[in-house]
Amino acid sequence: MSLVRTNLAILGLQWGDEGKGKVVDLLSPKFQQVVRFQGGNNAGHTVVVDGQSIALHQVPSGALHPGCFLVVGNGVVLNLDVFQQELDRLKARGFDLGGRLMLSDRAHLILPHHIALDLWREGGANKIGTTGRGIGPAYEMKAGRMGVRLGDLLHPETLADRIRPGYEEVRLRLGAEAASLPALEAVVDGLLRTAEPLLPYIGDTQSHLVTAWERGDRILFEGAQATLLDIDHGTYPFVTSSNCSLGGLFTGTGLPPKALDKILGIAKAYTTRVGSGPFPAEMHDATGERLRQVGKEFGTTTGRPRRCGWFDAPITAHACRTNGVDGLAIMKLDVLDGLDEVGLIVGYRTGEGTVTTKLPSCAADWKDLKPEVKLFKGWASTRGITRHGQLPDAAHAYLEALVESVEVPIAYLSTGPDRQEGCIYPGTFLEPLLA
Repeated sequence: MSLVRTNLAILGLQWGDEGKGKVVDLLSPKFQQVVRFQGGNNAGHTVVVDGQSIALHQVPSGALHPGCFLVVGNGVVLNLDVFQQELDRLKARGFDLGGRLMLSDRAHLILPHHIALDLWREGGANKIGTTGRGIGPAYEMKAGRMGVRLGDLLHPETLADRIRPGYEEVRLRLGAEAASLPALEAVVDGLLRTAEPLLPYIGDTQSHLVTAWERGDRILFEGAQATLLDIDHGTYPFVTSSNCSLGGLFTGTGLPPKALDKILGIAKAYTTRVGSGPFPAEMHDATGERLRQVGKEFGTTTGRPRRCGWFDAPITAHACRTNGVDGLAIMKLDVLDGLDEVGLIVGYRTGEGTVTTKLPSCAADWKDLKPEVKLFKGWASTRGITRHGQLPDAAHAYLEALVESVEVPIAYLSTGPDRQEGCIYPGTFLEPLLA
């Protein structure tokens, strides 16, 4: 298989919001199939085209390219109201997805009682900073065999029986607060009404993808969230409810591992996270606020301000190992422009005074870790640079140290939000795709 025909996975390497949407949008014209394989509308990808920002939450980012067929795999949980609204917004912008979209009949639905349960939990003392969109409870019901799948919509006569077990369990958990839930009949009626225009899109995405792979279509797999939010490999319990590392691709599509050829890991030139949980890189000073404002670090889905800090090499190296990353896409280098010094976290200093690069498995063990920061001379500007050789010497030095720390080469560097603002590193597997 030639490099141009490579099937490629794009995965986040930090706590999400790395800029995956731009990379997927940039690469999509080279692929026939673009696949979303996990997560729900708690994810948000922002694509900037000719200075105009388009936010996508459940629709794959290949939507902006007419030659791409879009697949929402079985590992996704869908809020149909939100999905239809997104289709309507895209259509109003001139992107009609009719005839080039398929939703897995095995993908699970997010229902009103899932959202109610999520909000109820986040209102208590043990909140973990979810988006309140019902994603966690939807996956919980899936694991508890009380979930409702898109294929169930094709059998309206049994839909109430499918919804009832999970609905009644949520009522029991909420107690007196369950009075605010809509009646089961209203849930069923509302779901069928919302689903009606989407029924033609429901299908067997596994068979579709296997057939596409066998005939030689190029397939792009678009991850949502990121490895440090993975339910198994992230900073548990402050994580999402799906496998957003490489394993989720295969369970979320039904394709075998040999269908994948290359893995591109996405990371910002600094680090951010939204919500609660360990974040040794976080800076509570003017520099952290500068990163937030210059980088426009506010959630695509919620608008929440993101916590900001220097690039965290230990968490990124962990993500690269977990996913078997072949190359890095480093995003938002231009946000660091103009700083006198730029920091790189190369390890964590423990309470005993030693330095480690190992990530704790227990949330309590993060508390005593302090970032070990290596400082580099800043640079004037990288904004809009399109050739690797044009980078300032100081930016080169910083990026070389970053690569040495995570032990994965850079394949793509973003120097601004728009499509054309960035450069391919010469000699990498991306060069035949983006040249």
